Amino acid sequence: MARRPNGPRKRVSARRLPTLQALQPRQMLAADGIPLGATPTDTGEFLLGRVAVTPVFFESSQATSNTQNWTAEEIDETLAKIADGVAWWSDLLDSFDTVHQLEFVIDDTWARQPVVVPYETIELTSNGHNQPASSFLSPLGYGDSASLGDAVVRFNHDQRQKLNTDWAFTIFVADASDDPDGAFASGGSFSTAFAYPGGQYIVTPSTRPASTITHEMGHIFWARDEYSGGGSWTDTRGYYDAQNWNAADNPTPGFVQQVSIMGGRESASLAYNTLTTPASTLAMIGWRDSDGDGIFDVADVPLDLDLIGSLDPDSGLYRIQGSASAVPLLNANSSGNQSDITLNEISRLEYRLDDGPWITAESPQTQTWDFSLDLDVGTDFQSIGFRVIDDTTGITSPTVEGQRDDLAISQSAVRGGVFIDADADGVRDAGESWLVLGDVTLRDTNGDPLFFASVNAADLPDHEVRSNHPAGAFSATGDYINDRVAVSDTFWPDTTIRRVFQPYNVFQNNWVDRWDDRSGLVAQPAQTVGTATADIIGYSDGSYGRIEAYDVDGNLIARQASPPLGPGESFQLVVDDPQGRIAKIIVGGHAGTSIGIEGLHFGQAFDASLGDDGSFRFDGLADGTYQVAITPDNLTLQTVSESIDVTVTGGVAAQQTIPVQVVDSPRFNAENPVDVNGDQEISALDALLVINDLNRNGNRTLGHDEMSGLDIDVSNDGQVTANDALRVINALARGATSAGTAGGGEGEAAQPAPATLHPTPQAWASATSSTGSSESVLGDWAISASAEGEEGLGESSQSQTESTNGAMSPLASGRSGADSSDHEDGIDEPRDFFFGQLGQEIHSSDDTDPWNFPGTGESNA
Repeated sequence: MARRPNGPRKRVSARRLPTLQALQPRQMLAADGIPLGATPTDTGEFLLGRVAVTPVFFESSQATSNTQNWTAEEIDETLAKIADGVAWWSDLLDSFDTVHQLEFVIDDTWARQPVVVPYETIELTSNGHNQPASSFLSPLGYGDSASLGDAVVRFNHDQRQKLNTDWAFTIFVADASDDPDGAFASGGSFSTAFAYPGGQYIVTPSTRPASTITHEMGHIFWARDEYSGGGSWTDTRGYYDAQNWNAADNPTPGFVQQVSIMGGRESASLAYNTLTTPASTLAMIGWRDSDGDGIFDVADVPLDLDLIGSLDPDSGLYRIQGSASAVPLLNANSSGNQSDITLNEISRLEYRLDDGPWITAESPQTQTWDFSLDLDVGTDFQSIGFRVIDDTTGITSPTVEGQRDDLAISQSAVRGGVFIDADADGVRDAGESWLVLGDVTLRDTNGDPLFFASVNAADLPDHEVRSNHPAGAFSATGDYINDRVAVSDTFWPDTTIRRVFQPYNVFQNNWVDRWDDRSGLVAQPAQTVGTATADIIGYSDGSYGRIEAYDVDGNLIARQASPPLGPGESFQLVVDDPQGRIAKIIVGGHAGTSIGIEGLHFGQAFDASLGDDGSFRFDGLADGTYQVAITPDNLTLQTVSESIDVTVTGGVAAQQTIPVQVVDSPRFNAENPVDVNGDQEISALDALLVINDLNRNGNRTLGHDEMSGLDIDVSNDGQVTANDALRVINALARGATSAGTAGGGEGEAAQPAPATLHPTPQAWASATSSTGSSESVLGDWAISASAEGEEGLGESSQSQTESTNGAMSPLASGRSGADSSDHEDGIDEPRDFFFGQLGQEIHSSDDTDPWNFPGTGESNA
């Protein structure tokens, strides 16, 4: 596991008092202003980071008995007790040898100006606290909540965002300064202070000591009572679902209850004064360090760095692209939403050369980050490494290593790069390019495709889904849900018709169109896989979906939740396991919300294109041997063998660097490149064959379905472009033939000048607006063949040059005079050849006009 760099752990000796309404901006929260993985209802999952505390003091109106009245001194005194009570936890944390921080931000708005309600709160029973609380929350816009708890959590979430904190809770305080016993009226569940856990609220009389605030705040972050008649030793709760071992009823022989802030009044008071509480109690609030490295387990999770990089030797720039993210520990809490949450962040991206010092490349200071960077590292190194780090905890990602002349790729089951091995030595040299156009295919050890299956509701009929579907077995689970699953169209809240999977609710005795956080679609793929995907849609504003993955033994191995979705908003939930152990998934709603499910997919596509840096990677593979095959797009490149074997162990294989070698194009005439039709002669027909191919198919890289045919790749580059035709024409202009002389005329032949290429105005405009493509465009370029002497271009076979509409090819149909019907067997005088736009038929014209393609047919070559 990646650890923080060596160095002293953080110790804070000076007491850190709570901040009042500190509004300084922070970047570590997720994009929606809350910790990564949290939902708006997760306002108190573990006690680390920054916590917003909102005291609300109730003042009775004159219409009530009005026996209690806040004074300025009482307000100050009560606020001081609250500040001391919450600061006890940060003092306790500072007494440990850890890297963690805990800070409180107190918003005293409704304490300095107590909220007037038509009740004397201390004279109500404890159960009556909902009346003044509702009187406070309703005018603020929370009156439409389903319950007081929901309203307070919404308020807390808003306070969290306003005060830029990770968590938030509220303290409702009843003025009891003049109350005889300082307790609520009898008949309620509690006499004095109490709390609702999981980031909700505390209710307390104003006269309770600071230790009471400290005790009740333990509940806010999931700690259980430990006094007799309170919590039981069998209770479990908190992020680790820790057991309440210090409860008074623990029957273990020899058990002696330790002093604890969660104990009875005497125990809590002693714990408060001595700044102590047992480890079992602290585990429930998230303070557990299993390996003793000073980092609590909830934060002791390596960061994720997904990176691919390579060196440009010409510029000395090392180009990297990818993403980085903090990674939450799986939440085992038996209460609450069970959201997987982390406060870790990506503080910095660092690199080092040849095991030298780490150098900061970027400081994003965010929890998730996508990047594309050019780093000026030069070329004087052999190896390079990358990592991201969280400055608060020192947690890092695994280091991504690369060599100067190889790719740096994050660890994957199968990964590597493909390069053009110009010298055919099997080793990539600094000047050899990465292959960026090609496909990579992964197969099993026998060369067979790997398992991949999809089940889409849109493809299934209106009835129950068979449990023995070819893709796997399907069922449902949850409260009031039996195991049946069906498919049907349903009218969705966004007014669209959606075809979704449906569970059967036995309480309603009906099929229901959505899955909430108490129900789930269970799928067991026909084979274990490394990736599972669910196509989900939001049901209402703020819908969350979640997918869980289990191995064959039923162990939860991975889990992912969606961002908040709107009605009808689609999202793909993806869960991965690096070792390919996913044997079952459960998909449902999350955090009290519902979703629809439209499709499920198991496995991944194992046919992919190479990256723009020649890279490839496949994740989520079970241990075993696999075959990797590379298919370059260009037919002039090929691998030495059809495939290579790669062995995966523990979800990882060695990085592969695969050479491809340069070979002749299968459409190239190696004996005489300009003899396109292989008739042992070079004639205008050879150029015409290339031109007609361009007419039909355009400029292109030859495909793998074009391995045979005429040798139209004159330039032997795996492409068919105007350049191939120009090579033949220039050879003709130089008088080159397979026999060394041109047939037809008599007398002494003058040496023809090389053909020159002149752009027409249209071609020049096109060329100057080019996007940089290396392909030639034949249209709109004029070729001058400035031959001298009496000998022409020789005779051509007229029988093969008649066009489909009866016209003669211009190379076969010379012309004298202005009569276009007067054709001769050759071209007896110098002339300019002009090729018009491709995609048009070749026709003859008079001597003074350039060639053109006015028709739409093809020359009959």
